[in-house]
Amino acid sequence: MQEQEFGQFLAKERKRSGRTLRKLASLAGYSASTLSRWENSHSMPARTDVQKLDDSLNLNGRLTRRWEALTSPPELPPWMLDAGRLEEAASQVTYISPSLVPGLLQSPSYSTLIFQEGQPSWTQEEISRVAGLRCKRYELLRERNSPQITAVFPAVGVSMVPPRVRNEQSAHLLHLMGEGVRVHLIAPPRLLMGVTSPLLLARLRDGHRAASSDHQNGNVVFGASCGLERLFHIERLALADALPLEESQRLLKEMTT
Repeated sequence: MQEQEFGQFLAKERKRSGRTLRKLASLAGYSASTLSRWENSHSMPARTDVQKLDDSLNLNGRLTRRWEALTSPPELPPWMLDAGRLEEAASQVTYISPSLVPGLLQSPSYSTLIFQEGQPSWTQEEISRVAGLRCKRYELLRERNSPQITAVFPAVGVSMVPPRVRNEQSAHLLHLMGEGVRVHLIAPPRLLMGVTSPLLLARLRDGHRAASSDHQNGNVVFGASCGLERLFHIERLALADALPLEESQRLLKEMTT
């Protein structure tokens, strides 16, 4: 299955580049019959072969990364391919949100408001139940593995909601900061332009790193072979753009009045 997936990917990229089988084989220094075996999944090339093909197709490492993803053993055990379990295995967790307060740090009224907007077909009973579960998540993590938590998100994620919800959410974040949670706000009117969906970045106790991203219909977990370094680079950029802890705390205090 892995050979078949790589062969299909190689053939697709060769055709996309406009090169014939013989032309690519000549550029990379292989025979056309060898390249044909790889594309038809009769054999799997070695890493050095893949790098030559990658260079010949000007793919900037994309072919090599696909080969690595298919041939390397997964760096995360199957049970960890889930955002919630990832949180429970982490020693440090960073949440980066483009607009809203991260779910783990939401207050009851804020969480309820988010579910009312995002799940219009749910009953109020369903919304209350799920919002309650979300708001218990922080305490559950503290009991299980107590990771160091950092959150980066725009201040507008708090200020844009109705006054009652804003006051409750601001006070809740200040309480969490008093317990050691690091909250870094992006000062208004700025937003996190490079973040298109909420990110969770986890540093695990065994030294591994992983990440997950929320989308409208679910959550995707990323390991080392799935562009992980780029996601952690986004974390560095977001923290560089955010206010220091003291300034974030001051801004939250202003929003409780």
